[in-house]
Amino acid sequence: MSAKSWLEWWRRFLGLSPTGYRQVVEILRQRYIEEIQHVKRFTQHAQRMQYPQFREKLLRIASDEAQHAEWIAEKIALLGGKIPVVPEIPDTEKNSWQYLLADLDEEKHCAAELMEQIQSIGAELPGITTVLQRISQDGEKHREEIREMLMRSDPQSLWPA
Repeated sequence: MSAKSWLEWWRRFLGLSPTGYRQVVEILRQRYIEEIQHVKRFTQHAQRMQYPQFREKLLRIASDEAQHAEWIAEKIALLGGKIPVVPEIPDTEKNSWQYLLADLDEEKHCAAELMEQIQSIGAELPGITTVLQRISQDGEKHREEIREMLMRSDPQSLWPA
């Protein structure tokens, strides 16, 4: 069976219209880009944290985000899509508190977007919805951890060397 035939079979098997199928793949591709950018951002910020325990937490969160990207990549491949190229994120100079605040803001933005994506996919693709819901749950945990670090951090902390 050719790749095109295989994709058509999956689309029909899943009960998706060609437009719905493309929409799901595009949602997954966008989510993949965001997860990889989170990995890079959390890793960069961890390297600049004033407190080693914050560094460790951010690296663990980055590891979770990398796992999310792997799950999404598997779903993209299953649906016959291509893994997108991830644009670089600009590097900024901030203090630890400002990095944490930026991370929390980004996680909040992504949480709202993720909920919309879950709703748009709905019950049509329960395997994909389950993965996205798991990512959402992890994101909630990450936001709480970042909030705790922010509360224990000094807004006037030292700037990076």
